[in-house]
Amino acid sequence: MFKMTRWFLWGLFSLVLLTALDQVLLRVDLPVPGYVEIHNFYVDFRSSLLGLTGKDPVGRAISTNRQPTRTLESFAETTPTVKKQRRYLYVDTDGALQFADSLNEVPLQYRRDAQPLSE
Repeated sequence: MFKMTRWFLWGLFSLVLLTALDQVLLRVDLPVPGYVEIHNFYVDFRSSLLGLTGKDPVGRAISTNRQPTRTLESFAETTPTVKKQRRYLYVDTDGALQFADSLNEVPLQYRRDAQPLSE
């Protein structure tokens, strides 16, 4: 019984410590080098995690010099789309399977039997 109580108390202590650290990273402005970057990362990370659950993030924006975060949709809009080329599979005269990144890379005598790979 004593061992179980000890594990319970350590678990409770760890939970209180993590909650305190969470609140410090959300609410305290420290003039320590590197803290602003850690703070901004943690606030963005926590907001993203809570946003996945459908809850509003709790906490305030500490720094006014924070860069706006880019969403996946805005990144996809600015990134050019790359058309994937089909890869081909063919069997050479020795019976070995060969792969080619395009039909032009398949030797002429094997092009008729070359099969496109499914994506």
